[in-house]
Amino acid sequence: MSKRITMSARPKPKPEVDNWVEMRESSIDVKPRTKPKRLTIDIDPELHTELKISCAKRGIQIADLLRNLIEGDVRRHDRG
Repeated sequence: MSKRITMSARPKPKPEVDNWVEMRESSIDVKPRTKPKRLTIDIDPELHTELKISCAKRGIQIADLLRNLIEGDVRRHDRG
């Protein structure tokens, strides 16, 4: 009992792949994002549960809610 391996010809390159790579290279000038800083806070477990439920009902993540609240507070403070 012998095993046979069939080999086919190498597939021809796809022009759309080359176009994608060329377009990608032109966007290298975009400034890379800075690494975000991590913030840790302690909250009451019951408040955490309520926060999770509230965010789940709205379809958002806790981190996104807190980022928006912090940004809004900082902007209001800077204006006033």
